[in-house]
Amino acid sequence: MIFAIVAPIVISQQYIKKAAFDLVTLENASEIKSLGAEKYFKINNFRVNKDARVAYATARTSGKGNDRLNFFLYLACPFENAENAWYGVEYNESTGNTGTTTQQNAWFSNFLKYSERDFANYPFQDVSYFEKVAYSDHWDGYMQAIKNESPSAVENQQIILIPKADEFEERLGDTLPWVFGSFGIGCMVILLSLLYQKIDESTLSNFKKNKPLEDDDLRAILRFLNPLGSKGGTAILIFVNIGVFVGMIFSGISFVSPTGTELLELGGLRKTEVVQGEYWRLFTSIFIHSGFIHLVMNMVGLVFGAILLEDVLGKVRFILSFIACGVLASFASIYWHENIVSVGASGAIFGLYGLILAFTVFRIYSTGTRTLTWGLLVLYAGVSLIFGFFSTGVDNAAHVGGLLSGFILGVLLIAFDKENLIKTAG
Repeated sequence: MIFAIVAPIVISQQYIKKAAFDLVTLENASEIKSLGAEKYFKINNFRVNKDARVAYATARTSGKGNDRLNFFLYLACPFENAENAWYGVEYNESTGNTGTTTQQNAWFSNFLKYSERDFANYPFQDVSYFEKVAYSDHWDGYMQAIKNESPSAVENQQIILIPKADEFEERLGDTLPWVFGSFGIGCMVILLSLLYQKIDESTLSNFKKNKPLEDDDLRAILRFLNPLGSKGGTAILIFVNIGVFVGMIFSGISFVSPTGTELLELGGLRKTEVVQGEYWRLFTSIFIHSGFIHLVMNMVGLVFGAILLEDVLGKVRFILSFIACGVLASFASIYWHENIVSVGASGAIFGLYGLILAFTVFRIYSTGTRTLTWGLLVLYAGVSLIFGFFSTGVDNAAHVGGLLSGFILGVLLIAFDKENLIKTAG
């Protein structure tokens, strides 16, 4: 049901962004200033001052685990006789986020040289229509170029136009069919689920007789998510992680795959920034996730760990253990990785499993429970670590650091409070 609702909404947003504006024909670029609400323009006569161009070059990481390194060069050329109107030209190139810093700098330098050679023969008049750049990473790139030359430039007065070579009618592509197609697919999945779902006849009969319903999964979930309940610490951590993610979405960040730059701006972790004094990233990165799937997987791991751990530690110590292990996992990540943006609660969650490992090894849990903990450790922590060693985009340094820090923390807790731990675990 979530897919059937979210997918067509996301796709339709892209359609509306393009379909809501008509093509406005202008005689020259100076007329744009009076048409601030429009998006698409056809300019019959224009000239560009190529020699007055301003430039800004940058590099961003992207992909799962930021395994791609993307180079960008933004060139803004002023239209003649049109104040604050710019002709935007962008160059970009992508490569694997590997190699040493020296090698990456060499790649970046070669990219800039190639782009400058291409720009020398750029066909400015080869354009069907212009699209005004909205607030985005591209807007930020062009604005940085403009402000490098004119620091006092007012952002909301700048108009940046991107040339489009295809026909205006082709801008929508197949977006509209996909709006209905994704909705139809989602409805079909729901229909099939309903057709094959068995009905509990006794519960249905009691419902018709207005008898109180027996306990069900929904009620159990609601009790689990009660911040004042027996798993209050887990509920608080889940709500904080979900709340941060919802805030990210409402700020315009991608629901599926945010870029490394976006994650870094939100408080993601990278060694360069921490070394420069931004130590708070060791904490904030724990609660930031690189997409919905990343969030769901981590919350599932958190729940499994909490079932075995929160009753033993109590709400406050459980939350503090999560944060402590997450920060130590962040230290492990920046020690191992030079130029990777790392986010997510997995390091902290592995810390919880490190605590479970310590409580299992030193027999805090009962004999029957230890069988369960060994199985969970092998199936979740063990498989995740092995998967991480053979997959790109998985921060195994944080996972190992979290697991070790959790185990050490567990040993310390056992040394000072073993009898009470055994009592609460029983």
